[in-house]
Amino acid sequence: MFVAGASGVLGRRVVDQLVAGGHAVTANVRNDDARRRAEAAGASATTVDLFDADATLQVGAEHDAIVNVATSIPSGLRAARPAAWKMNDRLRIEASANLAAAAGSARGRYVGESITFPYVDSGDEWIDESTERTFFSGNESVENAEAAALGVTQQGGAGVSLRFGMFFADDSAHVELFKTMARRGIFGVVGRADAYASWIHIDDAATAVVAALDAPPGVYNVAEPDPQRRTDQAAAVARAVGRQRLRFMPAAAVRLGGAALDSLSRSQRVSSSALMSVTDWQPRISVIDSWS
Repeated sequence: MFVAGASGVLGRRVVDQLVAGGHAVTANVRNDDARRRAEAAGASATTVDLFDADATLQVGAEHDAIVNVATSIPSGLRAARPAAWKMNDRLRIEASANLAAAAGSARGRYVGESITFPYVDSGDEWIDESTERTFFSGNESVENAEAAALGVTQQGGAGVSLRFGMFFADDSAHVELFKTMARRGIFGVVGRADAYASWIHIDDAATAVVAALDAPPGVYNVAEPDPQRRTDQAAAVARAVGRQRLRFMPAAAVRLGGAALDSLSRSQRVSSSALMSVTDWQPRISVIDSWS
């Protein structure tokens, strides 16, 4: 198994679980600290330029499966700048295409990362993989990432795209930012109080990646078992930081934020039943409990 993005919040956990499952894992790393961590976990470590088509083609020849969870998500105020997303877009477009082509040429298996945010606002209705999606310049590169996975299947391999909800990880910059805002009395997730926001705990996300190695080719949602309304999530965060309640960001702020904040503000009650129906994966952690 080759893991691109092996030093990330998700990738580290994927490496650990693959090694624990008895797989021979090659972790793609970018620095000595990440190399030492991967080797301590029982994986081999290498450094492959994901934008080099020839180098990634060799990866496909040497591995049965490629797991691509390489991202470059900006945090904090940087996320409001379109330029801050350029590397993440390159990874979704160029790196995904290279890695998928490598897996496809070897008729191997490819598991790639996608997101649920493009789904339209669906109110109280459950969202499955057939629900309509809308895109803008900040998230349209997920179409490229999913097309790359589909291409693996068309070449005779097995391509899987996992549409993840919002990650919850204690060691992520995003969750730390949410907690910082909460201590100041602000709930950091935009959108109506009565709307749904679907998260996925990072440990459940990692087990979903491993399960996807045995799933039929296709696209699958990956979200927490029972998504909650933002008002309930805000109450849980308030309790976690010792406040009675948190203020929601005003609707005007969402409108001023443009398409990016509008996308994040949609009501999305995401169902993961498709992946659960074809694998033994079960999301076990309700994120609302993780804030405590």
